[in-house]
Amino acid sequence: MNRTPDVEDTLRRTLRQAAGQAPGLPAEAAASQVEARYRRRRQRRQALLAGAAVVVIAGGVAGGLRAADRAADRAADRAATVTPDATATAAVSPPESPAQSHAPSYDVKPEPIGSVWPEALREVPAKTPDGKKIQPILLLDDRTLLVSTWASFEKTDALYAYDLDTLALREITHVVTPKGTVLFASGFDAAGGHVAWWTQLKDGTAQIWAAPLTGGEARVIGSRELDERGVDKVEIVGDRVAFSARSGGVFTVPLGGGEVEPVANGAGMHLLSWPWIGTPGPYGAGEGTRYGLIRNLRTGETDRALVRDGERVHACGVTLCVGSSGAAPFHRMRDGSQQQELPVGMARTPPALDRFHVASVRYGRHAGGVVLFDLRTGASADLGIPSKRTAGGFSLMRPGFDDDGRLLAYPVGDTLRVIDVTKIK
Repeated sequence: MNRTPDVEDTLRRTLRQAAGQAPGLPAEAAASQVEARYRRRRQRRQALLAGAAVVVIAGGVAGGLRAADRAADRAADRAATVTPDATATAAVSPPESPAQSHAPSYDVKPEPIGSVWPEALREVPAKTPDGKKIQPILLLDDRTLLVSTWASFEKTDALYAYDLDTLALREITHVVTPKGTVLFASGFDAAGGHVAWWTQLKDGTAQIWAAPLTGGEARVIGSRELDERGVDKVEIVGDRVAFSARSGGVFTVPLGGGEVEPVANGAGMHLLSWPWIGTPGPYGAGEGTRYGLIRNLRTGETDRALVRDGERVHACGVTLCVGSSGAAPFHRMRDGSQQQELPVGMARTPPALDRFHVASVRYGRHAGGVVLFDLRTGASADLGIPSKRTAGGFSLMRPGFDDDGRLLAYPVGDTLRVIDVTKIK
């Protein structure tokens, strides 16, 4: 499993400080609860850190980044059956380790996202009418966001279609958590009129679930015994659901339910973006360039990313890689061509849609922000994420792209900001 020691240490110190001000549990209760929950929390925390990073900047040192690289043409497949006839009821890819770099100081703060790319930004309520926090997952179409709500921390209880025009929330399905579940619903994907995800039981059985986007009961469509690390990705492919294990191995199961079958030549591999699989996987810390070797399951084509002497290539997508040579971070094609320096800091995943990069920056000595960069045009915009002063600098939350590389969504106060980067021309 991918380890993020610096971020985990920061979180651990923060929790210790908070614990000193909170009422304590009796020793026996604390021991039993911590032991029972440790493994599940640890794995869920890794998934959470993959999607958004807590960035602590002291004297200009920044950590953590997540972006995505996934085909954007799935949007049409999703949109086909998003809007049902029924009336809607009233009413957002993991780092090897935190990127460590000196966040540059900007004398002039970039213009806000709403001024630079107003066509890409939507602002909607961040909570349901009954006060639950809305968790963005992915865009189903240009105006509909797949979201979830939690019954408790990280425990999804329902999925909704959130209409960004009317602000209506339509329940898609109740998300079931069977007795004995140790890894809650994760890895949501939507296509072909369905949404799919996975959970894992205490005995190591990974369960693949699906429900119709038009609304209906969720059900287990297949299961596979895996190790405690579970699944690293789920993707709906036609009438099947593909997934890969964090320990390696790619599998598919019929969307309508049936036997889970291993993919030919998929042993030890990980799902990147169908039909591409590769190794090491997204959680392959210390195993070399993530997705340095990829294979096309349809054509049999294989590709190994170029790594020159003295370089570190951290991760690759289907077309681009990110890495560093000395102190200079770069992005380039898998064959080493078209290399360009990243405008800010080091990245651990390729630019979203081969174009967009998110990074934290300093505005003076005691303030910071998060900037979205368009690597194609050179334009940039501040995302309006507030920073908090700390003893040695400041901290902030840096959002990450969804698996498609299309959506960047994050709360600012009671508002959910939804950025669709495919609207940026």
